[in-house]
Amino acid sequence: VFEIVPFVLRDLERAGISDNQIRFIAALGAHGAHTASDFRKKLGQEVLDRFPVYNHHPFDYCTYLGKTSRGTPVSINKEVMACDLKIGIGCIVPHSFSGFGGGGKIVFPGVAHIDSIAYNHGTLVQNHPDSVGVGKIDGNIPRLDIEEATKMSGLDVKIDAIVNLRGKIIGLYVGDPILEHHEGMKLAREGYATPPAKGMDIVVVNAYSKPNECANAPFIGIP
Repeated sequence: VFEIVPFVLRDLERAGISDNQIRFIAALGAHGAHTASDFRKKLGQEVLDRFPVYNHHPFDYCTYLGKTSRGTPVSINKEVMACDLKIGIGCIVPHSFSGFGGGGKIVFPGVAHIDSIAYNHGTLVQNHPDSVGVGKIDGNIPRLDIEEATKMSGLDVKIDAIVNLRGKIIGLYVGDPILEHHEGMKLAREGYATPPAKGMDIVVVNAYSKPNECANAPFIGIP
């Protein structure tokens, strides 16, 4: 993110938006809060010096927007909803439920209430187990639900990177959160896919795209 942020800030400055109109919010979902060290690595020291930077709190301070057509209650971080322009910066990696991360996941579940997250990641996955899976997009019910909630949230722009095994950006997609994500997933399928090793007694697996989530890495590696 620290590589991309300067270009975003430059364009906002050219548009006449001052520093005191900008804030950064970590789209944590229900994951642990970032420390100052985490934010420094992710955003760069200059951002911490110039702007307010917040962690999302999934148990409080959310605005209820209604329900999706699948019954998911959509409550989004109040600070996010108070903003006139909402820009998401993230990346596209394989995901065990929604096929791929990226796109609208930065707001839902990224800055959603725990009840919203539990319904999408719990109830919908349990009710539609055959629709979910790593790299599976077509007919993926939780993914379609995320896209609907994204539109409800009013996310204006999404910037999604695709990275190689060294963490370097090899593709960058910018624009409408739904459209750019579908384009980016085409490269993601090509870049992340690995033919399974068959007929082997021992296989050493690289689960690079999920090294920070040990519970998810086996879904990438076991096949």
